[in-house]
Amino acid sequence: MGDKMNEKNFKYGQRLRKLRKERGLSQEEVALRADITPSYYGQLERGTANPTVSMLEKICAVMGFSISNIFTESNTNLLGIDSLSMQVLQQIHGKTDREKELVLSLLKTAFKLQNENQKN
Repeated sequence: MGDKMNEKNFKYGQRLRKLRKERGLSQEEVALRADITPSYYGQLERGTANPTVSMLEKICAVMGFSISNIFTESNTNLLGIDSLSMQVLQQIHGKTDREKELVLSLLKTAFKLQNENQKN
């Protein structure tokens, strides 16, 4: 029984790696945003360091998901969003509403210009 428990605890690093990759982030990006060293973050993904709950919450917040995602084996991308779209979402995560409105306006303008160029 003890071995099973250790196995379950060890998986958090694999889950962090999977969730990070789904979002198109590097270890360095996550580490810098979470205000930890890339070396320490790498240890977390390898399961050789034991984070506190508050550290895991901070890392999860940086990547835009709940700490519960680490401990569930179900589909980590519940909204069915592809990896590239997740990267776009990650870039606007934590920005102000005004900044998000600006990004949305830029995207709409870019797509409008692209459609106009395709017609010509």
